[in-house]
Amino acid sequence: MDLTISSQHTTLTDAIRDYAEKRMSKLDERFSFEAKVNLRIRKEGTKREEDRYIAEVTIPLKRGFIRSEERADTPYAAIDLVQHNVERRIRRYKTKYNKRRRGSLDGLEAEIAEQIAATATTADEAAEDVLELEFGQLVRTKTHDMPPITVQEATAQMDLLGHTFFVFRNRENGQINVVYRRHDDDYGMIVPAEESA
Repeated sequence: MDLTISSQHTTLTDAIRDYAEKRMSKLDERFSFEAKVNLRIRKEGTKREEDRYIAEVTIPLKRGFIRSEERADTPYAAIDLVQHNVERRIRRYKTKYNKRRRGSLDGLEAEIAEQIAATATTADEAAEDVLELEFGQLVRTKTHDMPPITVQEATAQMDLLGHTFFVFRNRENGQINVVYRRHDDDYGMIVPAEESA
């Protein structure tokens, strides 16, 4: 496993680094390839003490990412939570890979599951900009390829990233759509309105 640890708004002490390396090394046995794991530990000035430290893990795959972000009152607790969450996601996609081998998955979902089980990784880049808005700042701009995929594949990618929404190009009509997770754990989809003449 190729582990990169960085910090933002907090000091990355040797003790924190050693602890992070020990916890993240448990992920190594989950991959059958040399996984590139990026761990970022940051501190935010929130009113809630239990949310001050954030540990974010990103593992780039050939097509997609495994990503998790957890908050806690100490960097150690945040690292514990994020490591546990990533392990759970990897297990879930390995299970999906095994289902694919039995023929019950197709498309992007199957490819992602197979990558976790057996292939090498490549990284995608994310650009960061700051834009002053009326009530805050736009601090991050992300770009990603949008090959046409199905709604099922888009929801699988959203779950893999741990997001509550996902923007994609719909294979059926070529439109840019957004799928999102509803509060009742079902999904919703936003589609553009038909343009009037």
